[in-house]
Amino acid sequence: MAMLPAARQLLLSNWIQPSSANEQQQQERAERMVREAIDGSTAFSGSTLKIYTKGSYPNNTNVRRDSDVDVVVELQDCQYYEYLEGRSPAGRKHSPYVGPWTPATWRSAVRAALEAKFGKDSVDTSGTVAINVSAVPNSRPSADVVPSFAFIRYDDPAGITFHEGSCVFPTDGAQKIQNWPRQQLRNGRNLNDRSGRRYKEYVRALKNAENRLSADQVIKDLPSYFMECLVYNVPVATLKYGSLDDGFRETLAYLWENLDNGVAYADWVEPNELKWLFKGHQKWSVGDGKDLVMAAWNYLGYGS
Repeated sequence: MAMLPAARQLLLSNWIQPSSANEQQQQERAERMVREAIDGSTAFSGSTLKIYTKGSYPNNTNVRRDSDVDVVVELQDCQYYEYLEGRSPAGRKHSPYVGPWTPATWRSAVRAALEAKFGKDSVDTSGTVAINVSAVPNSRPSADVVPSFAFIRYDDPAGITFHEGSCVFPTDGAQKIQNWPRQQLRNGRNLNDRSGRRYKEYVRALKNAENRLSADQVIKDLPSYFMECLVYNVPVATLKYGSLDDGFRETLAYLWENLDNGVAYADWVEPNELKWLFKGHQKWSVGDGKDLVMAAWNYLGYGS
């Protein structure tokens, strides 16, 4: 039976809601406790580091009952860098790092600090990227702690234009992962303002749709960041179109039309605007996007 417009409007109104006040307090507690764990360790004495959250929590795109926290522990002493593809340094000299921190020793020290704070049974190191601190029901959500390094990408041979980010080295030997959380935060806020808050509302709606559809095994489970990326590439005029229901229908229609085009999505980017959405090594594909959009369209009964 097709979903009636009134029922769809009510569902979307629920789906666009951010974390509840209680969930936000628990998220803040998880972040604070990770900071306390790192600050309380003598292993980092003399080193300069930054601790900050990234992902849906600081970007305010997380959905209710899905409130995990990503915390970056970023070493500033050792700075990695690359030049934009096709560029090469023009006689620039970078002093080599001679300190004690390698990806392995840095990860080990962060793990030890977390185990000292939370206990070994609460710290899971089986992941290749993040170290997970388990949730405590009604107290704090789980936290994915990412042992990272400062990273710079130079866009010209002279190194005049550059972007500051972060990088992490997976334990399975895969190539390092570059992240741009500050740019993602800034650009997301900008688009949300220009779209009358529709951007983050529709990100949450699409995340909720994916949660429902993957739980029902209609589609495979997809990274929540992928939904944020997809909606980021929708024009402001489409996001702002009509009512909440009308605008989400037009958003899904725009995504489908362009994903099914074969070339229209070639210049789509992640919200940081420093990485292509469908180029390079990604955890998703164009086909994943099409499956998600079509399944969401059918679930909400837009074609009926």
